[in-house]
Amino acid sequence: MDRNEFPHLNDSQYESVRKMAGIFGMEALQSLVAATPAEQVERVNAFDTYERGLIAHMRGSIQPPMAEVKPSHQKPLRLKVNPYEGKEGGNIHFWVREVELAMDAALISTEQLRVAFALSNLSGRAKSWAYTREATTPGCFASWAQLCEQLRAAFLPANYEYHQRSQFLSCKQGKRELHEYIQEMRELTAPLVGNPLHEHIKVTVFMDGPRVGPAHTQLFRVQANTLEEAIQVALQEEYSHRQARTLAYAWPGGSTPSANLTAPSGPVPMELGPTEQQDIRCYGCGRLDHMKCAPQEDSVSGFLPDL
Repeated sequence: MDRNEFPHLNDSQYESVRKMAGIFGMEALQSLVAATPAEQVERVNAFDTYERGLIAHMRGSIQPPMAEVKPSHQKPLRLKVNPYEGKEGGNIHFWVREVELAMDAALISTEQLRVAFALSNLSGRAKSWAYTREATTPGCFASWAQLCEQLRAAFLPANYEYHQRSQFLSCKQGKRELHEYIQEMRELTAPLVGNPLHEHIKVTVFMDGPRVGPAHTQLFRVQANTLEEAIQVALQEEYSHRQARTLAYAWPGGSTPSANLTAPSGPVPMELGPTEQQDIRCYGCGRLDHMKCAPQEDSVSGFLPDL
């Protein structure tokens, strides 16, 4: 096979012709030589396409089979829930949220199982009330939402939301730490989910609550839109102020807030600034060339009249 017999083919196409001769024999090569240049290019391209497809098929067949992907099954997680006793002052709203998180973690989806799980986390007055209701009126707790509604009606006073709002509006920091004041504000607003206060009211009440200090001043400098934004501003300012005071106390010669720290035994270096000599004037005439001595006061407060 001579290269001159295919002058119109490039090197890669001629290499394909050599492969065709080795596979199909010289008879196929003679028919290719007798064909027109366009037919030769078409046959060579068809052979290249077939060869690439065959190679891809062989590579795919020798690859190891992929492991069968098994569907992931979530495992239930058991969380401990503090039982609700129904005592005065107990926070039923936090208990409801705690039970909901535990039911979601345990993958409890049906209403009957959710009610049973909630009843198992009652104690004291609340447990006696719930099982008495269930015994006298079977099926009274058809759903978890219905159980929550009846619990609130039985153990919360009628003016509970009004009481919570009143406490929130009058809440002040006083002598407490800032984080304690913030925690109380959050606890007072948590039960008001059904009929919440407007965010502007929450922000205004919170701004007026902290005692006079850096956090109180910064709250009036920055315009917060929500209660959580105002809380972050106050906490950040309180943290920055504490850090600045800590650095000031750690600096040599700075005042220390603790009485337990002992005074240094040796001399403390001091930096004295330059003093300026001022002209001294006479207090009597106001001249600079002399200074009149101040008159000494008589030790006797008065004098005797002439006799």
